Amino acid sequence: MILKHFKQILLPVDVRIHRNALENISKAVSRYDLKNVVIVTGILTNKIAGIDVEKLLTGSGKCMTNKFIVKTASREAAKKIEQEIRGDFGDYDAVVGVGGGKILDVAKVVAYHSNSLLINVPTNAAHDGIASPLASFKEKGMPISIKAASPISIIADLDIIRKSPVRLLRSGYGDLVSNLVEVKDWLLGVQKIDEDYDEIVASISTMPAMLLLRSAEDLDFRDFDYLKLLVRGLILGGLAITMYGTSRPVSGSAHKFSHALDYLRYGKGTHGEQVGIGTIIMEYLHQHYYGKGDWELIKYSLEKILAPTTAREIGVTKEQMIEALVHAKNIRPSRYTILEDQNPSRKDFEICLEKTGITK
Repeated sequence: MILKHFKQILLPVDVRIHRNALENISKAVSRYDLKNVVIVTGILTNKIAGIDVEKLLTGSGKCMTNKFIVKTASREAAKKIEQEIRGDFGDYDAVVGVGGGKILDVAKVVAYHSNSLLINVPTNAAHDGIASPLASFKEKGMPISIKAASPISIIADLDIIRKSPVRLLRSGYGDLVSNLVEVKDWLLGVQKIDEDYDEIVASISTMPAMLLLRSAEDLDFRDFDYLKLLVRGLILGGLAITMYGTSRPVSGSAHKFSHALDYLRYGKGTHGEQVGIGTIIMEYLHQHYYGKGDWELIKYSLEKILAPTTAREIGVTKEQMIEALVHAKNIRPSRYTILEDQNPSRKDFEICLEKTGITK
């Protein structure tokens, strides 16, 4: 059978990224014939958008909702919601996640375990988890990723996202621009260990970052046009994961570095801030060893939006940076990157940090 050589891909059928997009969620009631809906949100995000989502869903009189306020995002929080739903709410048609990445991760897990539709309403744009079929949590201080549901619909209201803390928007750009170096790592895996590769998925991963990088001089995520490009890029990053089946198109050496910082419990950076600095480092190494890349432009674009570009800005010392870079080689060693291909020494990392100005 020819079909056995193809893979099934679950992609959203309705993605809205514009001002006042939230109003479109009421259309989901008739479109998906929703009768009972579970809303998963947080304390603050309930005030930002959760209350409005509930009003819009119940406004027709055809849909009932049950809302859960998540105080601490975790697998345990998701399990607790699942247990309460089974005990009190009976059958339900969809889970609507309203919040940032951590809240959406809980919603994704609840939807996955209940095999129900998932509608995501992001209230910020801090990373590419908006559309990805993976959920990330921290357990015992360590990041973990598990399988989760893919959203059938994403309602990204730019008026809401624009009001989120600017640090989160800067973090989102750090996560997005990392796709450029992560795909370079992927290509190393193709060339050196004969990994599978998908040119379309790679393009979906990198093109939004390229567009924003070309506008480095004018980047401003308080501008709705640039904000839309950022949100669209992060959603496409999540879809690239769905299409390929793993996080390979968006996660390589820069993410290994970020995970190493988490493992060692160094610094105070967000995921996107750490990945952004990791991107400068890994782009420098790609440029140094293979003559491909432009670490200075990436650093400039991060500086332009006032994202961290030095170790000090995320509370990490020079020695801690080097230790994290050395340790990064031990993070998911089966994922081939420049760290495995060139095996840089401590001295190599020290030179890199000095040349890029990351440890001033």
